[in-house]
Amino acid sequence: MRHAVRSPHAPAFMACLVAAFLAPAAPAAAQEDLRTVPARGQPVMERPRPEVDPAGVRMGSFRLDASAAAGIGYDDNLFGSNRTRRGDGFGETALRARLASDWTTHAVGVSAGLTDRRYFSERNLDWTDWDASVFGRYDIDSVTAVRASYVRRREHLDPQNVDAQQAGLVEPVPYDVDEIDAGIATMLNRIPLGASATYSRYRYQDEAGAGGVGAFSVFDYDTLTLRLDSGYEFMPGRTLTIGVRHQTVTYQDLLLRDRDSETWAGLVGFRYDFDGVWAARIAVGYARRDYSGAQFKPIETPAVDIAVTWNVTPLTTISFAAGRAIRESIRTNSASYVSDYAVLRADHELYRNIILSASAGLNRQDYQQPSESALDGVLRASATWLVNRNIAVTLDYQYTNRLSRSGGIPDFDENVVFLRARFAI
Repeated sequence: MRHAVRSPHAPAFMACLVAAFLAPAAPAAAQEDLRTVPARGQPVMERPRPEVDPAGVRMGSFRLDASAAAGIGYDDNLFGSNRTRRGDGFGETALRARLASDWTTHAVGVSAGLTDRRYFSERNLDWTDWDASVFGRYDIDSVTAVRASYVRRREHLDPQNVDAQQAGLVEPVPYDVDEIDAGIATMLNRIPLGASATYSRYRYQDEAGAGGVGAFSVFDYDTLTLRLDSGYEFMPGRTLTIGVRHQTVTYQDLLLRDRDSETWAGLVGFRYDFDGVWAARIAVGYARRDYSGAQFKPIETPAVDIAVTWNVTPLTTISFAAGRAIRESIRTNSASYVSDYAVLRADHELYRNIILSASAGLNRQDYQQPSESALDGVLRASATWLVNRNIAVTLDYQYTNRLSRSGGIPDFDENVVFLRARFAI
């Protein structure tokens, strides 16, 4: 299974943060009875299962959760091209730990994780991602909270990514991200208010490209995103939302300062979480990005952020998510591209300890300069067996097909199967 590259450029809403601060804590499951009815409105993947959920380790007023996972898989199209189709098996290991407070007010914690993938033959495609973070929240009163976090993470660009393919990438390109995030949220009568700032540094490593070593470090950049959000709560669980975002991107290489950009986005929407069956966050708006260099035309595009959950029964949840983002490009002839995604997913609790999931999605990358686009369809199915509190086994299958393309973007289809076991405390 390919790891998606994160980006700070997706449309965001502080309304979600406001709701997170103000929402009451989920009731603890006190019974070990298999017949325990899930809390009203809990999706299948979030409901507690006391008899098979990891218990963690209590350390005074803190709780430690940790896990280790290992698995094997096979990818039949490593480079995302049917012209040079090549497959290989791989082994993957993952470690994760989180230590967080269990206080009634305020919160602090640290977390860290590592994922390492090694291919059996194509060793030049091996990669290791990791992350470490510290976070905290200070509750001023029952409706007002301040939070802050720092994250350091190592990620990579995959050779199957369209932007990487068009840049001549033939090996994973590692990059480091330092991210500082801070915000405040409160509620004035029926008006939620939120403000946040996120500062991120992206630093690429130089790796092999189609013509030799690729100097990807020239694409290092810093970005600062400011968000202001408000709205009106008509009644508990039904809120009109409105948000404004401003983002600046500054490249470190003087020769690429014409890529520096400024983006404004505004969105209005509605948040619904009332009856325990339906929950929805729907917001639409407009975004515009202007560049320092005159050779780059402004990007004007609709802004979209949609997340809908339908708890069909206590055992079945159907969800839909869609969004649009402007992302940075590592191509010399393109500064940015517009990325769209839409995913429909179903989760079903076949038995108390066997969870089945299936999803269908679309991913689109659209370039304005040069005019190119690619549309990928993705089907995925998985089954998870929660053996006991400490052991879980998951079988995952993913099929990807490039439904349309232009501008020399390669055609491809891909099958990935992955079996892994997780051991947790």
